Amino acid sequence: MKLSKLLFIILLPLFAIGHGKKSDIIITGKITGKIPEIIEYTLPINGIDFIGFKNSVQTDSSGNFQIKLNAEKACIVELFNHFNSYGIIIAEPGMKYEVFINTEIKDNKFRILSKNEKGQALYNQIPNRSMLIGGHFEIETKNYTKDSVISQITQKNEKARETEIAEFKKLLKNKEISKDFYNLIETDRNYFHKGIMGSLGFINFLNVSRNKNTLTPAQYSELWAVIFDSNPVTNPELLRSPWFFYYAENYLRYQELIIEKTDIAALSEYHKKGLIHTHNIDNAKKHLSGKQLEYYFAAYIYYEAINKNYEKELITLFEQFKKEYPSSPYTLFLEPEIISIIAFHKKKEESVNEKIKFIDNPATVNSVKDVIKELNGKQYYIDIWATWCGPCKAEFKDNTKLYELLKSKNITMVYISIDKENRENQWKDMIHFYSLEGHHIRANEKLDADLRTLYGNQSMSIPWHFLTDENGTVIKKSLNGPSEIESLEKQLNEVNP
Repeated sequence: MKLSKLLFIILLPLFAIGHGKKSDIIITGKITGKIPEIIEYTLPINGIDFIGFKNSVQTDSSGNFQIKLNAEKACIVELFNHFNSYGIIIAEPGMKYEVFINTEIKDNKFRILSKNEKGQALYNQIPNRSMLIGGHFEIETKNYTKDSVISQITQKNEKARETEIAEFKKLLKNKEISKDFYNLIETDRNYFHKGIMGSLGFINFLNVSRNKNTLTPAQYSELWAVIFDSNPVTNPELLRSPWFFYYAENYLRYQELIIEKTDIAALSEYHKKGLIHTHNIDNAKKHLSGKQLEYYFAAYIYYEAINKNYEKELITLFEQFKKEYPSSPYTLFLEPEIISIIAFHKKKEESVNEKIKFIDNPATVNSVKDVIKELNGKQYYIDIWATWCGPCKAEFKDNTKLYELLKSKNITMVYISIDKENRENQWKDMIHFYSLEGHHIRANEKLDADLRTLYGNQSMSIPWHFLTDENGTVIKKSLNGPSEIESLEKQLNEVNP
């Protein structure tokens, strides 16, 4: 064997090890400001991006981190911490990215250095999932809610889409982004803007019963039909967009409410029987198939489970999912959420914490002053919450520290729920599950109105924490929650040096 050939055989494996696979993606990052313990990131499983299918890496004491991924085509990777998004990377196989995150600067807090950095910066400036609450389209429909002429709506929407894509076309022409990068953006923008139109149709459908619709049933039905004809949910490229789940969700609403003309009263019955999620998945099975159905089924379970309403129905659906997709990569991400639901129902069998106390005669308690009048303390830390409020429940994991702090300052804990009467049992079950020590009351209409007056806005944002004196007079209108215990302690020290 010739020496040159022998050297080639020896060096080839070393070359492969040194350079990695062509499908490898490496993201190195630096965080300044408040450094989180971990950075979470979406995993592009089969090229699909969903906020719930994620992994995480630790940051070092200087805020450095590194993420290694593998993908065959350009994909979307979102970086975040506890659902607080930092920004999005359009990640391509074989590429390396340097990411800079500043957690204390509102503008320009996310910067990417790479060969396609102009495209990255542009994508993080236009409306994308990291900017929209929960990833939904509804917030963008505000630009169209007063329009009543279909042709004008679609023209305005198309102009907005073309304006966004035009900037990426320039980058492609100047070879500052690749064709694969551009194709992903084009699909993303197409479905994003059509998704806005779908949400506009749904909002008008809901507003008919309140006589607040700007489009007639014939108009919004036509709008919906045109959207799903021109941009079908079955397009395999749609799976690469973060909008797939929300777009498919809207498509399934259209099929059920417009094509099949399902009565709203029938859907209410499914709710009452605790079978609404089963019904929704059955509806999805009629219109989706293959990878799209598997993804939608998994994303649906995850999305409903993280709401922390702890419906037993989701346990059954998860078992069904595992049976139908025994090798699904999504199961790993669903299991922790289902385990918490199982734990919730197991907890119901245990005795109630004796430190949980319910305020007597809630029907006659019409103000915060009335709440305090029933108690005996010097100061009260008030937590306004609801069983449907995810951020409220996220705070409860740090309650042990909160109770220790309040005890050291002789402050009494009071929880006021703004849940409606039909959630009475859920309210009590969650108090028991989270072991919420302190005094509890579910607000009647007058107490709810008093809270909104104190807040200063009828659209009261929760969780809301504040401090009162022994008479129920507000001492400090806005306090941190238990998740920011050090800041809360400083706030309390300002009141009680």
